Amino acid sequence: MNMIENLIQKKKIFEELIKNGKYLFEYPILSIFLLKKIDNEKNLSPNLIGILVKKIFFKKSVHRNRIRRLLKASFFLNKSIIENYIKNQKFYIIFIYKAFYLPEFNNINKSVIKTFNKITKNYY
Repeated sequence: MNMIENLIQKKKIFEELIKNGKYLFEYPILSIFLLKKIDNEKNLSPNLIGILVKKIFFKKSVHRNRIRRLLKASFFLNKSIIENYIKNQKFYIIFIYKAFYLPEFNNINKSVIKTFNKITKNYY
């Protein structure tokens, strides 16, 4: 499956996530997620992800894009943690990077795993 298909591209979904989503903070990532129940399995689309990195913290787009790539890679490596609990539901998540430094993959990956574990323990 193509990574582009899994990105949140509609403003309506972003707004709904911010209004109705649940917030979790695992340094350096703030996560906003939402589950939607689906009646038909035909309408079941892939899990959608959004990534935000503030321009105030990272002036160069090279650095912002690197953080986005790391977050996407970590999401796709660890999404099986969440998918085991989701049945007939759509899962939307936004990752907002909050630190002032360029991360290493290990730090990002640990944060994403902890976030997914918290979601599965507290909301299922």
